[in-house]
Amino acid sequence: MHAWLDVTAGVAGDMLMGALVDAGADLAGVRAAVRAVTGDDVVVRSEQVSRAGLRATKVHVDIVVTGTGTRTWSQLRDTIEAAELHPRTRSLALRALTRLVDGYRRGHLVHEDRALGEVAALDVLADIVGDCEALRLLGVDSVSASPVALGSGRIRTSHGDLPVPVPAVAELALGWGVSRPDEPPTEPEAADDEPEIGGITTEGPARVVGRGDLGELATPTGMALLRTFASVCEPLPPLTLRVVGVGAGGRDVPGRPNVVRVLVGLD
Repeated sequence: MHAWLDVTAGVAGDMLMGALVDAGADLAGVRAAVRAVTGDDVVVRSEQVSRAGLRATKVHVDIVVTGTGTRTWSQLRDTIEAAELHPRTRSLALRALTRLVDGYRRGHLVHEDRALGEVAALDVLADIVGDCEALRLLGVDSVSASPVALGSGRIRTSHGDLPVPVPAVAELALGWGVSRPDEPPTEPEAADDEPEIGGITTEGPARVVGRGDLGELATPTGMALLRTFASVCEPLPPLTLRVVGVGAGGRDVPGRPNVVRVLVGLD
């Protein structure tokens, strides 16, 4: 089975997870994988929503701890390696984490011994492992994807005001087709789902600095997962289509469905 990802409206970890769950990945299985790396500190839930008139599944990754501790990138890798995960899920998750670390290293001079806030660390683990398990549960053998919308303008982060795409996303997008929607919103909008906190992104909107800008449509975690899953950037390939999944971002933007779609079929 082949999956084609439509990321023409952007991509974030929870949006991709919503699309994969909507396409048939068992949510209970995704929850079990996330629990294997986060314990009871993360709750994964889903709901049906509308985005610019399109039905979509919104997956929420709720962090239920206060976030007083820290973890390094190396500790995140150790957590994934030691967890009771399917071997394919573990392998994909480690590859995605390595891409994310490399993107931050090149874009922000972040090293593997950098300590992340507990909330940020849990968010990274949940998004990466949950998405990798969801892809495995779909029984997909190969993945390609559209060019990705990056957004525009500047956003407010823990590093100060940063241009969109932020440095980590720009690094992760190297060699991939990129685009931006033609019509920005008339009011300043938040980035879809992952503001930067202490040098890493977590779920929740990042404030857009300028009026009329799109903000951040592709997040570092979403880009790392996209580049790990998809081997080719291409238009929708010839398929005998079996299922379509639609995953929602946090905002409902009039005139621009804020979704990731996955189309799965036989090639």
